[in-house]
Amino acid sequence: MSANSTKIFSWKAAILLSLGVGLLAAGLSIFLQTSSQTRQIFPIEVEYPRPIVEAVDPATEDPRLVGATPAAVGLGSSFDVPSRPARLLIPAIGVDANIQSVGLSWKNDGTMGIPTNFTDVAWYNLGPRPGMPGSAVIAGHLDGKNVKEAVFYDLDKLNPGDLVEVIDRAGETSRFQVIETKTYEHDATTTDIFSNDASKMRLNLITCTGGWIKDKKMYDKRTVVFTELVEVN
Repeated sequence: MSANSTKIFSWKAAILLSLGVGLLAAGLSIFLQTSSQTRQIFPIEVEYPRPIVEAVDPATEDPRLVGATPAAVGLGSSFDVPSRPARLLIPAIGVDANIQSVGLSWKNDGTMGIPTNFTDVAWYNLGPRPGMPGSAVIAGHLDGKNVKEAVFYDLDKLNPGDLVEVIDRAGETSRFQVIETKTYEHDATTTDIFSNDASKMRLNLITCTGGWIKDKKMYDKRTVVFTELVEVN
């Protein structure tokens, strides 16, 4: 890998990119406010995945970004807008997964969509792409009906410093480093997970954990791994 082909992440540059907050705020406007709290949008169904509902036509790019320069979308002339994410690699736990693109759940209840199978993961396409300012979110199943170990079965085994890689459709790789792991109740508010902090470029990974709620066919907790961008090449 040559020095010319590697763009090392700069915190100073990230702070300058805060000018792009207007775009990201618009993209995250679906986070409805109820009693001053962001609506809970964890993926909730783990046993019977349903077809995803795309917020953007999967055959096209985000209409806010097609044919636009970084400056045109408020990100500054030195920022390369990443393409849509295609593949997720987490070497420490053996993940090499296709990335689906999802919006809100087919249930129309304000929850995030989920992958249609147990080997893929799902990127939330109403938020930033991995490598953009703000918090990109990718979810994956823990297990499922007749599936003992799904793609994120070992997500809670990640440690600070472990690397997470996202390869986009243009073949560019964004590398993130794990900073911490938290556990949430399934009905917890998710402001810190989907927050729009444009001074940092984050990727947050979500899966289920805890005890099984039989009547709701869901787990009672969520594991969230928080990562930050360290390199793009």
